[in-house]
Amino acid sequence: MELLELDLVFEKLIKKQAKYESNLLGLNLLISRLQRQYSANQTPEELERCIGEMKAFFDKFNAILKSDIEALRSL
Repeated sequence: MELLELDLVFEKLIKKQAKYESNLLGLNLLISRLQRQYSANQTPEELERCIGEMKAFFDKFNAILKSDIEALRSL
């Protein structure tokens, strides 16, 4: 799955329109933090920043996030 396709899933997670629980604590903490960050400042710019941070995390840890990427497809 292309990371670009994950943008919509990331947006749903950040806006709390979807719920996802990973086996990786780091990913769960990132999702929680970005949800709080976006809740405090619900602007398109903030959403873009949050999505960008999520994409950077997935780019950096792509090797260990394969099962999470598969699971996110179904959201």
